[in-house]
Amino acid sequence: MIIDNPKSILAFDLDGTITPRNQFEIHPKGLSQLLNDLSNQGHFFIPVTGKPVAYAAKIFSANNLIDRGIIAENAGVYRKPNSQKIEIYGPSIKEMYALRDKLGIGMEKVNVTDIFIDQKKYEVAVDPDDVSILTIFTDPTYVTHRWKFNHSIEAELLVEKINNIITSNNWQNTLSVLPPFPDRAIQIIRKDPISGHSIDKSSIIFALNAIYPNIDTIPIAMFGDGHNDIPAMKPDKVIPITFTNAHSDVLTYVKSKNGYISPHNAPEDLGVPDGLLWLAKNNFFKEDTNAVHHLITRYFPSLVG
Repeated sequence: MIIDNPKSILAFDLDGTITPRNQFEIHPKGLSQLLNDLSNQGHFFIPVTGKPVAYAAKIFSANNLIDRGIIAENAGVYRKPNSQKIEIYGPSIKEMYALRDKLGIGMEKVNVTDIFIDQKKYEVAVDPDDVSILTIFTDPTYVTHRWKFNHSIEAELLVEKINNIITSNNWQNTLSVLPPFPDRAIQIIRKDPISGHSIDKSSIIFALNAIYPNIDTIPIAMFGDGHNDIPAMKPDKVIPITFTNAHSDVLTYVKSKNGYISPHNAPEDLGVPDGLLWLAKNNFFKEDTNAVHHLITRYFPSLVG
């Protein structure tokens, strides 16, 4: 039986949660099959990632995942199941394009390229699939499987320089720079100039409703390990799940919201399967609780006991 409407949403960060950073294979072994089995029962796996849609789609392909839709670019875009159309959420896209022009990269200069700041040139890599955000990789060490370039600027310095550009152009109300990620990439996201709120993963509920209307009564869990995952955990109806090796701010937030912190690491260890088992033990899956509990322990028998 094909289920088109979700009974629950299992929202997942990608890097550091179900995949090693900047890699496509899901860990631990057996998790991708478990996610498909859960999806077939109506408990839909949906990535909620800072990566572009195209990157998430590659993970679907590499792991033979059922496509239930994608929320990407820190919820600045979303894509419905098996669709080619990427929808942009929120304002300030013109300012994002203007910033790219200021850096000398426009929308056409991507992959390994030069950016220009204060009349100086820096070699970096720019994510080619970004639509509504700008992701710049500063350190080739972490992305050798994708690009080779010279390490010409530290991530923290680039954050400072781009913040100066934003301030000098009065874009403080429309653009924001996130702190460097563990792979030394930086990301510029948009803001709503009226509310002042960043367009970040806190938009998860809007995006989910755009993909699957009328989900107000179904449970939602968000699995994540990084600072940028906290906004997706904040909506009242979202249950946050994290792991012992997550960022300290994530651990603090999940504890404060009475979510679950697995004693296992992610992604290579059992953090995610253990988080799913905790949901089952707390009746997240409702009438499917026993079946889901059996599925999880079948794939990961070491969690029994």
